[in-house]
Amino acid sequence: MQVDFSEVYKQYAKRLYLFIYSKCRNSELAEDVVQTAFLKAILNVDNFQGSSSIYSWITKIALNVLYAEWEKPDGKNESLDKLVSDGIENIAVTDQDPIEDIIQSEERAELYSRINRLDQKQQDIVNLRMQGLSFKEIGEKLNKSENWAKVNYHRTIEKLKSMK
Repeated sequence: MQVDFSEVYKQYAKRLYLFIYSKCRNSELAEDVVQTAFLKAILNVDNFQGSSSIYSWITKIALNVLYAEWEKPDGKNESLDKLVSDGIENIAVTDQDPIEDIIQSEERAELYSRINRLDQKQQDIVNLRMQGLSFKEIGEKLNKSENWAKVNYHRTIEKLKSMK
C-alpha cells in the first residue's frame, strides 16, 4: 500500500502527540514515542491492511511503543537521572504527595498493560473512548450502532476490572 507519510505526519502528528502526552504526562517521552511510532509505521507500511484508518494504526503502534517504554526496568531511573541532571527547577510542583504520583503512574502502567491484552475490537473501543469520542462516533468509526458501542465498551471495562 502506498502511503504519503509526510502528509500523514502533517495531519496526525500533533493529535497523536496530545493523545500520548495525555497518557504519560511527559513531553519528552511523548515526542519520542510519536517519532518512534512514525518510524515504525514507515518501516512496516506493508503490514498496514487498511481495515482501520491510518491514524488508528499509528496510534496502536504508538501505544505499544509507550507500553514498551513503561515496561523497561531502567526507564524510571533514566527519567530520575534526567531530572537530577536538568536541575530541580524543572520538577513540576504539585500539591499531590510524590508517593501518590508513583502509585498513579504504576496504576496507569498496569491499566495499559491490561488494555494491551484485550482483543483488537476491545482495544479499539477503549482507545477511541480515551480519545474523547462519543459512543455514537465510536459506532460510526467501527461501522456499528451507538448502542453496540456502549454495550461493548461497558463489557470491556468489566473485563479490564476482572483482569489480574
